[in-house]
Amino acid sequence: MIWEELVKIALIGTERGKLPEQATEALSRLGIDVESNPAQVVLEGAALYHQLRRAGFPIPTYQGDTPVAIDEDEDNKAVVSIRSARHLKLILEGRFQQALPEYLHLLKQHQKRIPPEHLPTLFYFSLKSPPLWRIVQENLTPAGQWLLRQNPDWAALSVRPDVETWPDAVHEEQLAILRFIRQAQPEEAVALLKGIWSETSYPHKKAFLEEMERGLGPYDEPFLEECLDDSRKEVRAAAASLLARLPDSALQERLFSYARGLFREEKGKGLALHMPEKLDDNLKKDGIGAARKNYPGGNRAALAFDILSKIPPRRWEEHFGRPTVDALRILASSDQKKLLLDALANAAVLHQDHRWIEAILRYWWRTNDEEAWAGSRGKLLMEHLPEPVFNEIALQHLKQNPGFIEEKSFLSQMLGMGTHYWDKALAQLVVKGFQQWLSGARAYYWNLWHYKRILEVAAYRIDPGHLENFRTGWDSRSPVWYRWEKDVERFLRVLAFRKEMREAMNEYNA
Repeated sequence: MIWEELVKIALIGTERGKLPEQATEALSRLGIDVESNPAQVVLEGAALYHQLRRAGFPIPTYQGDTPVAIDEDEDNKAVVSIRSARHLKLILEGRFQQALPEYLHLLKQHQKRIPPEHLPTLFYFSLKSPPLWRIVQENLTPAGQWLLRQNPDWAALSVRPDVETWPDAVHEEQLAILRFIRQAQPEEAVALLKGIWSETSYPHKKAFLEEMERGLGPYDEPFLEECLDDSRKEVRAAAASLLARLPDSALQERLFSYARGLFREEKGKGLALHMPEKLDDNLKKDGIGAARKNYPGGNRAALAFDILSKIPPRRWEEHFGRPTVDALRILASSDQKKLLLDALANAAVLHQDHRWIEAILRYWWRTNDEEAWAGSRGKLLMEHLPEPVFNEIALQHLKQNPGFIEEKSFLSQMLGMGTHYWDKALAQLVVKGFQQWLSGARAYYWNLWHYKRILEVAAYRIDPGHLENFRTGWDSRSPVWYRWEKDVERFLRVLAFRKEMREAMNEYNA
């Protein structure tokens, strides 16, 4: 703190500021004459503290009451074994970093505590990764929550902020309180926001609304509808985005009613999509048109895409009176097939409609629409596939296209995503197929780089209980073995680590 104060005064000048009493006392204890010229005091202090910074600061004496510690024996979670704690150390050091989520899930499954010596590192990692923090938070014991509150650096992760301070809290503290409320009692958030809304700036309103995605429910709809009348389009767009996610909201009904009017059955042409003529006030109020440049084809096409992207895909099943696949075929037969399928893909992810996610992916695969499934929307759909469906589609693809997996194939992209665990049958076909190619290869081909990624993913996505099945079958006499030896060794080493990690979770620490 002393160094920061010295730097501050050096920047603003001694005539416009002075060192706080605590800083002058510290400099005096180090032998600096704090009664001399202020500029000289700052210069001497900076010179001295520069040397201290290079050598390392002495640990200051703690001032204040010692926090009351939590008795960890009161917690019903067991302590991990020494071997298991060492596994976490290796993960956090970066050797097996991708195994961290699995390790934390195993802790939760076995009802064991995070090794306390690694909590600070996990807290610092969590500050940069909200998804990681959600997993860490699920595993925190009362003692871990106590530790979290002791360091101001971790204040953003505070588990139990003081709700009573809401009216006078600064914006960052209010965000933390809102985050806590949305997790514990989400229906009470609106009352807090209404109390400060009229005095809140539009960037802060937008930030509050973004926090409301967690715990979103019908109790939020009246307040969000009021936000659609806000003078700022950023606030209207944020509220509209939440209402579009809310099942059976009035906004969904308005957009669906509008969208139905865009379709016409034309003689000899089938289903035709008529683009919106203009962005009227009602559409603008419902958050449409806020990002018109996000879709090519002009403003009218962008408006149609924006509207259709927000409508739950199941509404089209109801509209056409057909099941998912048949409704998709009807829409895909339109004169605006690409726009409709792109919008349906966005809507399927927005509303987490797994039937439509699967149906659209299968359609793109069967029609060999590489531009669609290889693009950002295709990757997004693959990421949100339910695990059993992912394995089913991957197996089906391998059975129809046995052996070598092509570099730019549908399956190569699916496997390379690294978001799903592979079942035994899929793992067997992928690895054994690669072994067969390796055994028969006579030259190295540069277009096989994607197999390096497949092996890397497989190491963390295959059940490590099947390790022994994959230790054999590698032809070290192959002319190209030297090109793949390190990748294969890494694959087996990661599998072995994960197998040991799982076994160690069952150990009792005496």
